[in-house]
This record gives sequence, C-alpha cells and structure tokens, in this order.
Amino acid sequence: MQAFSSTFRRLMSSKQLPKSFKSVIYSAHDIADCTQVLKVQNYVPKERLEESILLRTLAFPINPSDINQLQGVYPSKPEKVLDYSTKEPSAIAGNEGVFEVLSVPREESSLKVGDWVIPLHSNTGTWSNYRTFMDSKSLIKVNGLDLYSAATISVNGCTAYQLVNDYIDWDPKGNEWLIQNAGTSGVSKIVTQIAKANGIKTLSVIRDRDNFEEVAKELEQRYGATKVISESQNSDKHFSASELPQILGPNAKIRLALNSVGGKSSASIARKLSPNSTMLTYGGMSKQPVTLPTSLFIFNGLKSLGYWITENTKKEPDSKVATVKKILKLYENGHLVSPEPDVNVLEWDVDEFSDEQLLNLVKKGIKDSGKNVVVLKW
Repeated sequence: MQAFSSTFRRLMSSKQLPKSFKSVIYSAHDIADCTQVLKVQNYVPKERLEESILLRTLAFPINPSDINQLQGVYPSKPEKVLDYSTKEPSAIAGNEGVFEVLSVPREESSLKVGDWVIPLHSNTGTWSNYRTFMDSKSLIKVNGLDLYSAATISVNGCTAYQLVNDYIDWDPKGNEWLIQNAGTSGVSKIVTQIAKANGIKTLSVIRDRDNFEEVAKELEQRYGATKVISESQNSDKHFSASELPQILGPNAKIRLALNSVGGKSSASIARKLSPNSTMLTYGGMSKQPVTLPTSLFIFNGLKSLGYWITENTKKEPDSKVATVKKILKLYENGHLVSPEPDVNVLEWDVDEFSDEQLLNLVKKGIKDSGKNVVVLKW
C-alpha cells in the first residue's frame, strides 16, 4: 500500500494531472452529414479525480457504428447529459478505444498505474483525451497487446471470437467449415485466424476485383483463410455443384455462415450450408434485406439468427470479460496478428493541436474510407 500511495502522490503533484478534459461531443444528429453535429468541448470534470479511476486515451477507432450514432440511426445511443459545461445535453462520441491508467483511488486494488484498459460497455464516450470511471468493473485490462489490437479488440475482436465459438459445437477432428462474406473486413480477418487456431476451415467470399488473386493470397497466407472465392463464384450454381466439393474435400460440413453483407450474397452463402446449420447476421453492408429460400428452412433445417455484441454484453457482461481474456491468449500464443497493416493512423498531438485541428482530424476519419484509428501523441 505504501508503494502505491507514493506513486499516487507523485502523480498528483506532477503535470500529468489534468486541470481540464477535452472531448469531441454532440447534442444533435444529422443523417446527411454527421460531421456537422460535432464540436470540441473543454471542461472541468465533475468527478473528484482523487476518488476516480483516471485514464488517458491512447487510441480510438472511428467505427461505422460511431458514425451511425451521430446520424441518429443506430439502435443504441448514449444518454445526453449536462456534464460537459454545455448549454444543451450532450454526449461524448465514440464507443471503443484503449486507455492507460494514470491514477486509482486508494481502495482500488484490481488496477494499477500503467495498466491498459478498455471499457466494458458501449456508449461510454471514447473520443476524448481523458476519461474517469468510478468502478473498475466497468473496465477490462488488455495489458500485453499492441496499440492497434487493443484499440479494436472490443468490437472486431470480441465479435469475431463469439461468432466462431458461441453458436456451434465444433468437431476439430472432422472436416468442418464456416463460410463468410465480406472476407476482407476486420472481423472476417480475425474470424479466419481464430477458426484456424481451433481447427476449423474457412471459406471467405470477397468482392470481384482486378487484383483478386493478390488479395486472396494475403487473406490465405497472412490471415489464415483456408480458401477465398469471389462473389461471382459464390452466386454461380455450376461452381457450387462442381468446383466447391473439390475445394471442401470428402465428408465436409459447412456448419456456420457469417453474414455482414445481406442481399444476394447472404442467400448464396446460406445455400452452401449443410443440413441443420446456422447463419448469423451481424451486419448489412449492401443495405439490402436478407432474403432466404423457404426450402432452406423446411428441408435443410436452417437456423437464421441475428448477432450484436452490444446487446450480448448488456445481457451477459461477464461473457465480454471472458472473451477478451481468451483473445489475449490467442495474441500471446501467436494465433492472431496485429491489424496495424490495415489501419489508417490519424495522429492527435495532444499538446500542440488546436480544437479546430482536432475537429478536422476526426471529420477526416469519418469521411475517409478504410479503418481509421486516431492515435494520441502525448
């Protein structure tokens, strides 16, 4: 306890203790241009820092769900409050990020200064330089990860792990497969790695493109996909009847389909499932409905379910904690690689950036395609 107390006193007397916080906030929504609702707010936190878990932000991604929240179309939204010295109730943007513990109350024993943590729940607001939490149970330690893995483990990592492991009782000795569309997505890349570590084979479907062979080779060699096929092949009845059986091999069972596209693509992957299998829909990038043949339900015993990590965590918070711990083991054992090569880094110089520069940086991350991660330079 004495060692901790001296650490706490050194921190409290140093320049690390912030006099004010800076956050990207919003009080309204705009579906046409959500960047218009954002502003940078400087404020004195209402919490007493010596009684709170004080965190500084290391990095946060700009996810599609964050943008949908700003647009007002996402089913889960944070409560808008008057805690940030604003005239109107506001919320801090962002649902995911990784933080470093700067100080903890004397009675708090599960965290220490220097730990890396992520919030357990969504809607906590991550687009900020500092945050405070009153309860360590609202945080999950992610020590040992690189910055980009830690910043994205809560959504992509946990989604991928639960999709693979929570719905099917796999037989590692059998020739068992899962099929997924959007094979180049962040979730899909983690799915293939987790599946490979568990002896599950993966058939990843990607959009037709000029450099198809190059992309397919990277997905197979770097991310562990067993086989990559195009959407044209996915919808081709001749391919499914003649070529696909040769790819799968003898006694193959495709037991799980992971759908994040919808439309024609979702029907095509569902048709490839073995009898009494499951399709999980966790996204709809095509913005087209999931329309499935009646025969798949009647004659093939298809089970079609929706998946949402936010709702899963609300219902069973402990499952999120357990999932993160298992993913940490996969990284530790070399079964997962960092998403860093796929990340577009946007650097926020905490000491030098004006509010306008920070706002423009975030707006750029919203408007630019790809996986954008804001990294704070302290």
